[in-house]
Amino acid sequence: MKYHHGNLKEKLIQSAYDWISKNGIEGISLRKIAKISNVSQAAPYRHFSSKEHLLAEVTELGFEKFLLELSSAKKSNNSVENLISSGIKYIDFGMKNRNIVSLMFDYPLPKSEYPSLLLAANNAFSELQSRVKFLYKSNISKNQLNSIALHAYTHGLLNIIQMNQRIDLETKSSTSNLAKSSDFYKASKKVKINLRKLLKDFIKNLEF
Repeated sequence: MKYHHGNLKEKLIQSAYDWISKNGIEGISLRKIAKISNVSQAAPYRHFSSKEHLLAEVTELGFEKFLLELSSAKKSNNSVENLISSGIKYIDFGMKNRNIVSLMFDYPLPKSEYPSLLLAANNAFSELQSRVKFLYKSNISKNQLNSIALHAYTHGLLNIIQMNQRIDLETKSSTSNLAKSSDFYKASKKVKINLRKLLKDFIKNLEF
Protein backbone atom coordinates (compact mmCIF):
# COMPACT_ATOMS: atom_id res chain seq x y z
CA MET A 1 0.00 0.00 0.00
CA LYS A 2 1.35 3.45 -0.90
CA TYR A 3 0.62 6.76 0.76
CA HIS A 4 0.82 10.24 -0.62
CA HIS A 5 3.85 12.07 0.72
CA GLY A 6 1.63 14.72 2.24
CA ASN A 7 -0.29 12.39 4.55
CA LEU A 8 2.33 9.73 5.34
CA LYS A 9 3.32 11.49 8.56
CA GLU A 10 -0.29 11.58 9.75
CA LYS A 11 -0.69 7.90 8.83
CA LEU A 12 2.39 6.97 10.88
CA ILE A 13 1.18 8.99 13.86
CA GLN A 14 -2.26 7.36 13.72
CA SER A 15 -0.71 3.90 13.39
CA ALA A 16 1.44 4.57 16.45
CA TYR A 17 -1.56 5.96 18.33
CA ASP A 18 -3.62 2.86 17.57
CA TRP A 19 -0.77 0.52 18.51
CA ILE A 20 -0.11 2.27 21.82
CA SER A 21 -3.84 2.39 22.60
CA LYS A 22 -3.98 -1.38 22.38
CA ASN A 23 -0.52 -2.46 23.57
CA GLY A 24 1.11 0.40 25.51
CA ILE A 25 4.49 1.86 24.58
CA GLU A 26 6.44 -1.30 25.41
CA GLY A 27 8.34 -2.38 22.29
CA ILE A 28 7.32 0.62 20.22
CA SER A 29 9.89 1.74 17.64
CA LEU A 30 10.04 3.59 14.33
CA ARG A 31 10.72 0.28 12.57
CA LYS A 32 7.67 -1.33 14.16
CA ILE A 33 5.44 1.55 13.10
CA ALA A 34 6.85 1.33 9.55
CA LYS A 35 5.93 -2.35 9.44
CA ILE A 36 2.44 -1.75 10.85
CA SER A 37 1.88 1.05 8.32
CA ASN A 38 3.18 -1.11 5.47
CA VAL A 39 5.86 1.37 4.41
CA SER A 40 9.62 1.10 4.04
CA GLN A 41 11.78 0.94 7.15
CA ALA A 42 13.34 4.26 6.18
CA ALA A 43 10.02 6.12 5.73
CA PRO A 44 9.46 7.16 9.39
CA TYR A 45 12.96 8.66 9.60
CA ARG A 46 11.99 11.25 7.01
CA HIS A 47 9.40 12.61 9.44
CA PHE A 48 10.67 11.80 12.95
CA SER A 49 14.16 12.35 14.30
CA SER A 50 13.72 9.71 17.01
CA LYS A 51 11.24 7.47 18.77
CA GLU A 52 10.74 10.24 21.32
CA HIS A 53 9.78 12.61 18.51
CA LEU A 54 7.14 10.12 17.33
CA LEU A 55 5.84 9.71 20.89
CA ALA A 56 5.59 13.49 21.20
CA GLU A 57 3.38 13.58 18.09
CA VAL A 58 1.22 10.74 19.43
CA THR A 59 0.91 12.52 22.77
CA GLU A 60 -0.12 15.72 20.99
CA LEU A 61 -2.84 13.79 19.15
CA GLY A 62 -3.94 12.38 22.50
CA PHE A 63 -4.35 15.86 23.98
CA GLU A 64 -6.26 16.99 20.89
CA LYS A 65 -8.70 14.10 21.26
CA PHE A 66 -8.87 14.76 25.00
CA LEU A 67 -9.80 18.40 24.33
CA LEU A 68 -12.56 17.31 21.95
CA GLU A 69 -13.93 15.02 24.65
CA LEU A 70 -13.88 17.77 27.30
CA SER A 71 -15.40 20.26 24.86
CA SER A 72 -18.28 17.88 24.16
CA ALA A 73 -19.41 18.04 27.80
CA LYS A 74 -22.79 19.70 28.08
CA LYS A 75 -22.97 23.41 28.79
CA SER A 76 -25.85 25.04 30.59
CA ASN A 77 -26.46 27.90 33.00
CA ASN A 78 -25.53 25.59 35.88
CA SER A 79 -21.76 25.97 36.35
CA VAL A 80 -21.52 23.08 38.83
CA GLU A 81 -23.27 20.69 36.47
CA ASN A 82 -21.02 21.85 33.62
CA LEU A 83 -17.93 20.96 35.65
CA ILE A 84 -19.40 17.63 36.75
CA SER A 85 -20.03 16.85 33.08
CA SER A 86 -16.42 17.78 32.26
CA GLY A 87 -15.14 15.55 35.05
CA ILE A 88 -17.18 12.59 33.83
CA LYS A 89 -15.95 13.16 30.27
CA TYR A 90 -12.38 13.29 31.61
CA ILE A 91 -12.77 9.96 33.40
CA ASP A 92 -14.63 8.36 30.51
CA PHE A 93 -11.80 9.32 28.14
CA GLY A 94 -9.26 7.90 30.59
CA MET A 95 -11.10 4.60 30.92
CA LYS A 96 -11.35 4.20 27.14
CA ASN A 97 -7.77 5.35 26.47
CA ARG A 98 -5.76 4.03 29.42
CA ASN A 99 -2.45 3.67 27.56
CA ILE A 100 -2.75 7.02 25.79
CA VAL A 101 -3.54 8.81 29.05
CA SER A 102 -0.54 7.12 30.65
CA LEU A 103 1.60 8.45 27.80
CA MET A 104 0.09 11.92 28.15
CA PHE A 105 0.55 12.28 31.89
CA ASP A 106 3.05 9.69 33.11
CA TYR A 107 5.67 9.15 30.43
CA PRO A 108 8.78 11.33 31.04
CA LEU A 109 8.55 13.21 27.76
CA PRO A 110 10.10 16.72 27.84
CA LYS A 111 7.05 18.63 26.61
CA SER A 112 8.94 21.92 26.62
CA GLU A 113 11.06 20.62 23.72
CA TYR A 114 7.96 20.16 21.57
CA PRO A 115 6.07 23.49 21.33
CA SER A 116 3.02 22.11 19.51
CA LEU A 117 2.64 19.38 22.14
CA LEU A 118 2.94 21.94 24.92
CA LEU A 119 0.26 24.04 23.21
CA ALA A 120 -2.08 21.03 22.86
CA ALA A 121 -1.67 20.17 26.55
CA ASN A 122 -2.28 23.79 27.52
CA ASN A 123 -5.40 24.00 25.34
CA ALA A 124 -6.91 21.01 27.14
CA PHE A 125 -6.22 22.58 30.54
CA SER A 126 -7.58 25.93 29.31
CA GLU A 127 -10.90 24.24 28.50
CA LEU A 128 -11.21 23.12 32.11
CA GLN A 129 -10.08 26.50 33.42
CA SER A 130 -12.62 28.31 31.23
CA ARG A 131 -15.41 26.38 32.97
CA VAL A 132 -14.02 26.94 36.45
CA LYS A 133 -14.02 30.71 36.01
CA PHE A 134 -17.80 30.69 35.54
CA LEU A 135 -18.21 28.94 38.87
CA TYR A 136 -16.29 31.49 40.90
CA LYS A 137 -15.85 35.03 39.65
CA SER A 138 -12.39 35.17 41.15
CA ASN A 139 -9.08 36.47 39.87
CA ILE A 140 -6.86 34.60 37.41
CA SER A 141 -4.57 33.23 40.12
CA LYS A 142 -7.48 31.69 42.03
CA ASN A 143 -8.96 30.28 38.84
CA GLN A 144 -5.65 28.58 38.11
CA LEU A 145 -5.44 27.05 41.60
CA ASN A 146 -9.06 25.87 41.48
CA SER A 147 -8.49 24.37 38.03
CA ILE A 148 -5.35 22.54 39.18
CA ALA A 149 -7.18 21.22 42.24
CA LEU A 150 -10.08 19.93 40.15
CA HIS A 151 -7.72 18.41 37.59
CA ALA A 152 -5.75 16.61 40.33
CA TYR A 153 -8.90 15.36 42.06
CA THR A 154 -10.50 14.10 38.84
CA HIS A 155 -7.30 12.39 37.72
CA GLY A 156 -7.03 10.78 41.14
CA LEU A 157 -10.56 9.39 40.84
CA LEU A 158 -9.65 8.04 37.41
CA ASN A 159 -6.59 6.26 38.85
CA ILE A 160 -8.66 4.70 41.61
CA ILE A 161 -11.31 3.45 39.16
CA GLN A 162 -8.56 2.02 36.95
CA MET A 163 -6.93 0.23 39.88
CA ASN A 164 -10.27 -1.25 40.89
CA GLN A 165 -10.86 -2.41 37.34
CA ARG A 166 -7.40 -3.98 37.22
CA ILE A 167 -8.23 -6.06 40.30
CA ASP A 168 -11.48 -7.17 38.67
CA LEU A 169 -9.60 -8.29 35.55
CA GLU A 170 -7.14 -10.39 37.56
CA THR A 171 -9.59 -12.60 39.41
CA LYS A 172 -7.80 -15.90 38.74
CA SER A 173 -4.86 -15.40 41.06
CA SER A 174 -5.05 -15.89 44.81
CA THR A 175 -3.34 -12.53 45.26
CA SER A 176 -6.14 -10.87 43.34
CA ASN A 177 -8.77 -12.66 45.42
CA LEU A 178 -7.06 -11.32 48.51
CA ALA A 179 -7.02 -7.85 46.95
CA LYS A 180 -10.77 -8.08 46.32
CA SER A 181 -11.35 -8.57 50.01
CA SER A 182 -9.28 -5.51 50.94
CA ASP A 183 -10.73 -2.28 52.30
CA PHE A 184 -9.31 -0.39 49.31
CA TYR A 185 -11.15 -2.60 46.83
CA LYS A 186 -14.42 -2.29 48.72
CA ALA A 187 -14.09 1.50 48.92
CA SER A 188 -12.82 2.00 45.37
CA LYS A 189 -15.67 -0.08 43.96
CA LYS A 190 -18.05 2.60 45.19
CA VAL A 191 -16.23 5.43 43.43
CA LYS A 192 -17.73 4.86 39.98
CA ILE A 193 -21.22 4.40 41.43
CA ASN A 194 -20.95 7.66 43.38
CA LEU A 195 -18.89 9.57 40.81
CA ARG A 196 -21.33 12.43 40.25
CA LYS A 197 -21.74 13.04 43.99
CA LEU A 198 -17.99 12.90 44.61
CA LEU A 199 -17.39 15.45 41.87
CA LYS A 200 -20.30 17.65 42.94
CA ASP A 201 -19.25 17.80 46.59
CA PHE A 202 -15.65 18.59 45.65
CA ILE A 203 -16.64 21.29 43.16
CA LYS A 204 -19.06 22.96 45.57
CA ASN A 205 -16.22 23.30 48.08
CA LEU A 206 -13.65 24.33 45.50
CA GLU A 207 -12.50 27.79 46.52
CA PHE A 208 -9.02 29.19 47.09
